[in-house]
Amino acid sequence: MRLAWRRDENSMNNAAAAMDPQTAVRDVMSTELVTLKVDDTLRLADDMMNLVRVRHFPVFDGERLAGVIDQSDLLHASMSSLIRHREDSPRAALGAVVVKDIMKPAHTIAPDATIYRAAEIMVERGVECLLVVDGEKLAGLVTRTDLLRELAKR
Repeated sequence: MRLAWRRDENSMNNAAAAMDPQTAVRDVMSTELVTLKVDDTLRLADDMMNLVRVRHFPVFDGERLAGVIDQSDLLHASMSSLIRHREDSPRAALGAVVVKDIMKPAHTIAPDATIYRAAEIMVERGVECLLVVDGEKLAGLVTRTDLLRELAKR
């Protein structure tokens, strides 16, 4: 069976209107985060993704937020690494690449921003998550799934 998805601006606007525009990001974000360091390997990222079943990892360079990697970044980089290191075992190939080589810039939002604003940013920038930053400190992470879960409550 094949399902077709058609983007309908009116239905997207109706869905956004159904969300309480006053709900703050802090009310729907995840706060128990698994983070990586820029010099961690893809092998560690893959192990952590499978162990704790998360799809997004904030990445730190010391105490500074440096970026983010997600499940699709890891998949693409893993496949590329396996092709380049054919003679190595898959675990060795994943150990040859560090997180800083595949991470993307982090898109951030304040905890008191509305979920409507978070949805706007995600759509405008084509991202699946925003890192929630309170001042200079990482406070949480909000995903499209978090926003959809909030929408489903209505």
